[in-house]
Amino acid sequence: MSKLYNLNTRSIDFVLSYPQAEIKSILYLHPLAGVIINNHGQDLVLKLKKNLYGLKDARRTWQEHLSSGLEEMGFKQCMADQCVRKRDGIIITVYVDDCLVFGNNKGKVDEV
Repeated sequence: MSKLYNLNTRSIDFVLSYPQAEIKSILYLHPLAGVIINNHGQDLVLKLKKNLYGLKDARRTWQEHLSSGLEEMGFKQCMADQCVRKRDGIIITVYVDDCLVFGNNKGKVDEV
């Protein structure tokens, strides 16, 4: 598509994307075997503050986090495809934690 319409293209891969999103529910975990924490003989649980890969809601929480960030930047969701957003001649496609940014203006594409 970018070659056909002579668009500037940029690829974005969000490293550790899921842990960037805060979880909304309260989750507790027992420490992993071998992890030593001085708990003075009491049973210890850890409260999660951030998402972890493998959690039931991890993908949904990450998508909400990314969507709110893109909305703050002024990107509007395409009605035909939820993975596509646009603003001022810039188009962003999202697949899990990978994004492609397309646009006529190289400066605007690089700005995203």
